[in-house]
This record gives sequence, structure tokens and C-alpha cells, in this order.
Amino acid sequence: MENVRLKDIGRIITGNTPPTSKPEYYGDYMPFIKATDIPLGAKCTLATEQSYSELAAEKYKESLVPKGSTCVVTIGSIGKKMTYAHTDLFVNQAINAIVPKESYDKEYIFYNVRYSVLPQLKKLDSGTTSGRENVSKSSFSSIRIPIIKDKSVQHRIASILSTYDTLIENNTKRIRLLEKMAENLYKEWFVRFRFPGHEKVEMENGLPKGWKVMKVKECVERLAFGQTYKEKELQAEGNVIVIDQSTKEYLGYHNNVPAHKANVDEPILLFGDHSCKFKLMIQDFSLGENVVPFISANDSMINRYYLYFAVHKLITTEEYKRHWGRFVAMKILIPDITLQMEFSHCVKQMEQYKDNLQHQNSLLARQRDLLLPRLMSGKLEVKP
Repeated sequence: MENVRLKDIGRIITGNTPPTSKPEYYGDYMPFIKATDIPLGAKCTLATEQSYSELAAEKYKESLVPKGSTCVVTIGSIGKKMTYAHTDLFVNQAINAIVPKESYDKEYIFYNVRYSVLPQLKKLDSGTTSGRENVSKSSFSSIRIPIIKDKSVQHRIASILSTYDTLIENNTKRIRLLEKMAENLYKEWFVRFRFPGHEKVEMENGLPKGWKVMKVKECVERLAFGQTYKEKELQAEGNVIVIDQSTKEYLGYHNNVPAHKANVDEPILLFGDHSCKFKLMIQDFSLGENVVPFISANDSMINRYYLYFAVHKLITTEEYKRHWGRFVAMKILIPDITLQMEFSHCVKQMEQYKDNLQHQNSLLARQRDLLLPRLMSGKLEVKP
């Protein structure tokens, strides 16, 4: 093995965020990854909140991150998030990307950085005037990591580890497909009004007869917060997941009694009080800060599964709302309870399948992470 500085492995690129005052810079031409888009523990970031337009891609072409680059978050919550460029893409200024030379296996560099660099980042934190964690580009570029010289061995190690990530990625794609199926079913029944038996239902004031519109605050019951957990209090493994207010990923684990119990028949809905993101929980969980758990106020009137999809739709159809008070002042459609229950029966099965796939991903990630240090340190010998 030899110790090599990151800047000697390849080119280091720091990203850019186009000004939001220029909407023409945003579109669907190329992925634009921000730190908040990156899933914890995943290899690739397949879904992003925003994308570059062709105009922005041309303007910032010097910052293009080529496929096979390793992208590491160096501003904000450092030491946890990184991602592999599954295609040519762009990143924001909180991310430094390593573009490896041809003499290195690209995936090996990704796994080596996960093993060698992430644990070092906290020590290099220089901070910012706003108090955010920050590792400068020069400090990042000067980090040294141990590298096996033989590229064929690098490739073999990367192949072993990427097998786990490929399985995780396939499961994640299945999860997204299930989510899309459930969303489409909701739209078909409750937006286009093409629900079972719709041909025989009278319309009244633009709605099926008997349906009504209510404010969210009339439909929900906010649950007590209980204890919440900060990121620094959590462990990489444990008994109960802790949900972040972005609700994209869990923050980590803790081993205490869970704050809230949930199951497939009695799910609990979560609202990010600043992010305005929603999540449906069917397993026990605890909360990070600024997460509001809630259920329907009267299950005989509003089914919890229907409620989740109804409120989830609000963030795509209304002005972006950023706290609980504004959210509960909004209005949702309340269909016939029998139809709600029929819809619940369909999506409940999808949620169970999603939960099983997510559990499989957790087990695969754990096995991968156990292998990672043994392969990178050479304790587990790999032949080319």
C-alpha cells in the first residue's frame, strides 16, 4: 500500500448553486445534487430535488462532475454523506468531487474514501461564520489515504462491495415504483374521480355527491412529541430508528424505549416542521428535532392512509408551507369513508412490501459495512 493525497488521485471539483433568481437555470437536463439529496449509506443519489437546465449546464460546464466521480459533503453535516456519480452531473458548493485518474479503479476510490476520509473530516472542521461545519478545499485535497497499488486488486475489492450496493439500488428502485403506483392510484380515484363505481355517482358542485372539503386542523390529531434526539446523540446501529425532519432518511439509531409505536394497521404520519415533508411510519420510531407526529382525528371519518396521500399532495399543489400552523390551515378533500377504506386496503399492501425492502436494504448495508474495513485494510486478502 501507499499513502496518496486526494489531489494526486485526480482532479478536485467544488460545485455551484445557480441563483434562484434565474429560474431558466433550472430544468430537467442534468441531475443537480445537494447534500440534502444524498441518502445516508447509499452508494448513488438517484433522485434529486432540482436539476440543471441545458443553459446552466453550459454556463457551469467547468464544474461538470463526470460519471464515476466520488462526491463528498464538506460543508454542513460533515463526515457522514458522500455519493458516487452514477452519471455525469452537477453538485452544489457544499460538495467536493474527486475525479480519479485512469490509473485508479473509480469504484475502489469511492469505497476507500468512505473508509478512509469520512472519519477524518470532523478533525479538519474549520467552521464558518455561521457556525456550520466546514472543511476547506485545500484541507480536503491534502487528505492522505492508503491505496493498494494493483488496479486489478482495486477492481476486485470494488466488485465485492458494489454487489451489495447493486442489490440495495434494485430494492430502492422497487420502492420508488411502489410509491409511484400508490400516488397514481390516489390521483386516479381522488383527483380525476375515476374510482370504482364512479359512473353511478352523482356530481354536486364539482365533487361526487357526499364528498366535502375540510381544513386539515379539523381532520388531524397532533401527538405529543415525547423525547427528541439530536444527531450527535445517536449511534450507527441500534434498536430503534430516529427520523429526521427531512424524512428522507433516518438520522441514526438509539437503544432506549421508542417514543412512538406504529404498525401497518395503525400507521403514524410525520410532518417536517421546516421542510414540509411527509412520511408514513408503520414501524416503531423515535424523533429528531422539528418533526411533528400526527394521525387522523376520527378514524371513522378519515382513514390514515388516505390522509397521508391527501396531505402529501398539498406540497405539490399549494404554495410551499414551512410550519405546522400554515399546514393545518390548508384544505383537503374528504371522500366517502367506504372508498377511503378500499384505497387503504390497496396501498397498505404496498407499504408492507416497501417496509420489507427497506429492511432488506438495512441488512445488506450492514453486511457491506462490516466487509469494508477488512477489505480496505488488507485483513481480508483479495486476489486479482
